[in-house]
Amino acid sequence: MTTNTTWKKTLKRGDVVAFRFPHEREGENDPKVRPTLVLDVKDRFGELFAWLVYGTTKGMPKKLRGYAIKVELDDEVEAASLKEPTWFNSTRRLLVSLNHSGFDVNPVSGTAVLGQLTGWSADRMNDVRARIHAERDIRRAKLHRRRRTQPREVTVERRRNGKLRATELRHV
Repeated sequence: MTTNTTWKKTLKRGDVVAFRFPHEREGENDPKVRPTLVLDVKDRFGELFAWLVYGTTKGMPKKLRGYAIKVELDDEVEAASLKEPTWFNSTRRLLVSLNHSGFDVNPVSGTAVLGQLTGWSADRMNDVRARIHAERDIRRAKLHRRRRTQPREVTVERRRNGKLRATELRHV
């Protein structure tokens, strides 16, 4: 049986896909297929990967609302092919290969893509995505500053004709 892989080549940020998102805790039940938001698509060494965001129809706790993308307007729910208003919790995200077996490809249409975010929900997704990237950049900058301000010990060896003549411990 040949599978249609066209959807993998055209998958983009803002698409809603059918995916078996893993449970937060180990359990007996297999993950169920749920609408999942594509936050980004990346090419890593010639293979496509997607950052996926967990979707739920249950309410979002207040402490997570800064990372929540709610799709609730009727036309936006319809464009995303959702059955009812849905929250996407971007604190629950994972990076998966587009070859991952968790994608639920519709046998008739040959795609895992259900729909696309539009309007306010698409704008909100871009805001949340920008926040995630900014926080990542801040963490990287702190790590870089820490590395530059904290001296590292380096052993310097002096050799002549392949023979070790002296070693010295330097702080750089």
